[in-house]
Amino acid sequence: MAGTQVDDSSFLQAFANFLGAPEPALRLLISILIGYPLVLIHRYTLYCKSPRLQHLYFISCGVSIALFNYGQNVVHSAVCIMVAWLLLLFIGGTVASIIISFLFQMTYLLVGYYLTGTDTYDIKWSMPHCVLTLRLIALTYDVYDGKKDLDKLSSDQQKTALTFTPTLVEIAGHTYFPASFMVGPQFSMRRYLDFVKGTLVGCELPPCLIPGILRGSLGLFYLAVYQVGISWIPDTFINSEDYEAMALWQRHVLVGLWAKITLYKYISCWLIAEGVCIMSGLAFNGRDPKSGGPRWDGCRNVHVLLLEGSTQFGHIIQSFNSNTNAWVAQ
Repeated sequence: MAGTQVDDSSFLQAFANFLGAPEPALRLLISILIGYPLVLIHRYTLYCKSPRLQHLYFISCGVSIALFNYGQNVVHSAVCIMVAWLLLLFIGGTVASIIISFLFQMTYLLVGYYLTGTDTYDIKWSMPHCVLTLRLIALTYDVYDGKKDLDKLSSDQQKTALTFTPTLVEIAGHTYFPASFMVGPQFSMRRYLDFVKGTLVGCELPPCLIPGILRGSLGLFYLAVYQVGISWIPDTFINSEDYEAMALWQRHVLVGLWAKITLYKYISCWLIAEGVCIMSGLAFNGRDPKSGGPRWDGCRNVHVLLLEGSTQFGHIIQSFNSNTNAWVAQ
C-alpha cells in the first residue's frame, strides 16, 4: 500500500512538473474536476432517491477527496463537524450557540493557519477548512433564525432559516458535498436539503448538463490564461532585483498585470466548481421572468462580465467571491 502511494505521488509530481504546476495544485484541480463524473453518477442513480443514501454518497466522495489531498488531516474537518452538531443538539437556536460556534470554528481555523502557514500560498488542510468554517458558522445562524417569528426575519433569512436541528449525517453531507468542499461555493443547508429531497427543482431530471459544461469550460479557459500569464510574469519576479531595477511606470504596469493574472487562479477554480454545482442541479435559482427558462446561478461566486468590466471598487466586491461577501453581509 505504501509503495503504491509513493508511485502515485511520483506520477503526480512528474505530471505536475510537466505542466509547470506544484503537485498540491494539481491534486486540487483533479479534486474539482472529479466532481463532474461524481454528480453524473448521483444524477442517474440517486437523484430523488433516499435522502440518507444521498448524504452517505456525498460524505464518502468528500472524505475521499480530502484523503487524496491531505491524508489523515481530514480529521480536522471531522472534529469541527462533530462539534457543530453537538452544539446544535444541546443549545441550538440560542445566542450562546452562535457565540460558541463562532469562537470555536474561527479559533480552530486561525490556529490551523498559524501551524501550517509559510511565506507562500499553501494548499493544505487549512485551505478548504476556511470554506468549512464559514459553512458551519452559517448553519448555527440558520438554526437560530428558525426559532424566530417569520415576520421578524429578512427575506434572505427566510430563505435559509431552519426550524429543526439537522442530523449529523445531514451536516456531514452538506459539508463534504464534493462540488464545493475544497473551494466553495457557499450555499445554505436549506438549499442542500431541498436539493436532496427533490423539492428544489423537482424529481424530473433537470436540463442542467449543458449549462454546467459551459460554466466549467469557461473556468478551464481562465485556467489556461492563468498558466500562460504566470509563466510570463511569475510570482518570484515581483520580488526580484530585476523588477526593482525597472522604471516606476514599468513596475506599475507589470504589478497590475500580475495581480490580474493571479486573480484568474481563483476565478478558474470557482467557475469549474460552479459548473459541478450546476450539473448536479443544486444551483437552480428559479425561472427567468422574461424567458421563463431555468436560472442556474444559485451557486455563483464570480460575476465574470461585471468583474471584467468593473469601473468602481464596489464592482469588485459585487463580482468577486460574491457568495462569501453575501454571507458576511447576511
